[in-house]
Amino acid sequence: MKFRFFIKKACWRPTILGVLLILVLLVILVRAWMGTVCQFLSMNEPVEAKTMVIEGWVEDYALKNALELYKRDHYKHLIITGLPLVHFEDYVMFPSTAAAAAAVVRKLGFKDSIYEAVIPKTVFIDRTYNTGVATRMIMSKHPDWGRSFNIYSVGVHSRRTHLMFERAFGSDYNIGIIADTDHSFDPEHWWHTSIGFRNVSNEFVAWIYVSAFFHPTYSDFKRKLEIGYYTDSINKERKEEDAFFADSAKSPLEKDSLKDFHGLSWYPIKYKYRVMAKFDLDTVNPVFEMATNTARKPEYRIYGHVIFKIHDTLCKLTVYQNINLKNDPQWGNYLFIPFRDKTNGFTTHAAGRYLDIEKPVSDSVIVDFNKAYNPYCAYADRWSCPLVPIENRLPVAIKAGVKEYK
Repeated sequence: MKFRFFIKKACWRPTILGVLLILVLLVILVRAWMGTVCQFLSMNEPVEAKTMVIEGWVEDYALKNALELYKRDHYKHLIITGLPLVHFEDYVMFPSTAAAAAAVVRKLGFKDSIYEAVIPKTVFIDRTYNTGVATRMIMSKHPDWGRSFNIYSVGVHSRRTHLMFERAFGSDYNIGIIADTDHSFDPEHWWHTSIGFRNVSNEFVAWIYVSAFFHPTYSDFKRKLEIGYYTDSINKERKEEDAFFADSAKSPLEKDSLKDFHGLSWYPIKYKYRVMAKFDLDTVNPVFEMATNTARKPEYRIYGHVIFKIHDTLCKLTVYQNINLKNDPQWGNYLFIPFRDKTNGFTTHAAGRYLDIEKPVSDSVIVDFNKAYNPYCAYADRWSCPLVPIENRLPVAIKAGVKEYK
């Protein structure tokens, strides 16, 4: 018996004339594609709507044209999408492209409300889709606006924007798209310039990818945006805190130590340390004098207790109200939570740290340990600070908030 592992098989191949014919057909197809792709990507299909969404990256001429259309067609609601400006952020005037575009629109005479759908700094990919999710989050807060809107975009970005927003909103919304002309290249001969070739080819490939492979889950992206917004807000507060400490007129630091101050030390922001706690109101206890590190005895009363889990450990903290501040217009609505945990004396201030929460309006409240701060006596001996009551010593390590100042 003879075994064979290979066999000879006849096959067809093009002749020289066949190759030439194929090349001619390819040239015709490519030339036809080049003549129509820009128009195809520059999708212009508006719907009947009273809400306009402007992509915040568009140039000033497009913002002017969008505003004229807004007035002509009697729109009632305006949303501007945008990305955070992270380059040179300490030196630029606007925090996002949406804020910058909104300023231009205001300068053009727009007087109505402007809603900004900006993605957080923690989001680096799928940014157009994320602006769609951010827009939906705004629309969901205004059900009276209806379920139709038009997006104002520019050029070849329009079709992909429309598809991304359709994926973000689902079939319950009727979404139109308006494409302004891109002035950066000639749409009829886009391949004559590098910017035209780059924009058209990139958008075409991106649109194919989104159409075939991008099928996101709205709830997952919404959750990431919410965490991102939270992270941005905490970082903003920390930057403001550093500025406060660096201000010689306000700083709790001794003036001779300011020259060595380069910012407070913080734990990384972790969303798990923003816990939902059960709140038990308890205001039957009398006013008492809270011990401090000095002879001062400020008056407090127990206002209630917060009960929560950290690292699967059930924890309880007593919440206090400062009697001297209860009628203060700025601080009267805040309650005081001094606490200690397993990090004290190692990475955090040995005497403990503080939290402030707003007075709960229900039987639950958010306790955010990412906002934990040091008593002023951690920075200078001249301060008088309440001591942490023994009942507010936690059996876990809270690796969140501010660290020990060195």
